[in-house]
Amino acid sequence: MSSPHPAPILFFVELRHLRYFAAVAETLNFSRAADRLHVAQSALSRQIRHLEDEIGFKLFVRTTSSVRLTDAGRVFLQSTQKLLGQLASAITTAQAVAKGTIGELNIASDWRIPMDLVPKTVQKFRHQNPKVTVNFVDLAVADQIEALRAGDIHLAFLPDLAIGAAEDFETMHVYTSDVVVVMSTSHPLANAPTVRLRELRKETWIVGQDKPRRSDFRTFMLQLCRPAGFSPVFGRTATSATGLLTLVGAGEGVGLLPELVIPRDFDGVRLVKTDCPPMKMYAVWLNKEPAPLIRRYLDALQAEMKVLFTGSNAKTTGSRTGAVLG
Repeated sequence: MSSPHPAPILFFVELRHLRYFAAVAETLNFSRAADRLHVAQSALSRQIRHLEDEIGFKLFVRTTSSVRLTDAGRVFLQSTQKLLGQLASAITTAQAVAKGTIGELNIASDWRIPMDLVPKTVQKFRHQNPKVTVNFVDLAVADQIEALRAGDIHLAFLPDLAIGAAEDFETMHVYTSDVVVVMSTSHPLANAPTVRLRELRKETWIVGQDKPRRSDFRTFMLQLCRPAGFSPVFGRTATSATGLLTLVGAGEGVGLLPELVIPRDFDGVRLVKTDCPPMKMYAVWLNKEPAPLIRRYLDALQAEMKVLFTGSNAKTTGSRTGAVLG
């Protein structure tokens, strides 16, 4: 049901009219209000008359010695002050978002990131930015690219092959890690210093669990095994890196992982060097994104990387390879 008194469409009421009205209403003096606004008193009077003409009622009762608000003017002042306050708050909030001191940061999670890196980074970031909410989104690699471009996420962690030559992204190198074969300590090749991937072509491979309509882990495996001349035979499926290591340790098969994502202490599992090329991981974001929050998060990430990888030239180049975990 339509209102019997529809609200007028005010084409010519501008923000300055409301600011001028509020100044006069709060001082009840055109001269002092003009000084506060840094405008001429005659110009202020014209703008108030223009406002009254536009809204269709008087705001002030003027005499030669005083100015006072009409009843309608008092009601209009309450709404005007509220509106101006909301505008000031909106500007302050938007400025804080622009500076990266408040807001939300949506990050795509990825199994290729070391498990102890992300929690420590987020903890450090939240301590420094308590008004920022960090959300993690589980997406396939291909979906991360599209989500970045659509603005659904602000930051992704991607291997170099997934980034390609895209010119609309900025990147920061996170790590380069050897890709190692994970096998039970009872495996015949467990004590070998290195193994060629083609030597394992008849093995059963434990894989990470893929979500519906995504095959990140299997794609990762195929990209590595095909150059070695075979397609892997997939066996049991694990829901996490820890689950994969458990199945490997139980002799259910072998696994293939970037070394840096493997937990340090795990019984009954050995890491063996391979002829696989190392994996390079990058933080990725849109280069057109005004990204103070991203920059702040990357600062925290870099700080944690220095701690995690301190003295880890050996670690990032495979010093843990050949060691029995646990």
